Amino acid sequence: MRNQTFKILILAGIIATAWNCSESAATQDSVSKTANGNLDVQIPQNIVVNEPSYFYKHGTDYYVIAPTTMTVSDGSTKVIGTFNTSTGAIMSLSGDIIAINLDLSKLPMVSPNNFAIKE
Repeated sequence: MRNQTFKILILAGIIATAWNCSESAATQDSVSKTANGNLDVQIPQNIVVNEPSYFYKHGTDYYVIAPTTMTVSDGSTKVIGTFNTSTGAIMSLSGDIIAINLDLSKLPMVSPNNFAIKE
């Protein structure tokens, strides 16, 4: 009787572990895709940049962050704000926060010839 109870407890533990591992792997996979800079984002071909720049898409809007000046443009060289490296925030020229907690290392880059560089 004791041996049978022990086997049932072991089997239940194995099933619970397998169930939890499969769920955490699925959750971790979806988080890594979004945190990986949305590399599957379609970068518009009409973006104009003078240097390799970071690309960020928020809803239907997209932003280009110049790494040397940390200015943010709308992709047609019209400066709309700045990027704060300590907070990861895109701030508009009027001081409104457009996005926060961005990690530049996870954003795709756009080169001057409009090809996406995936790192």
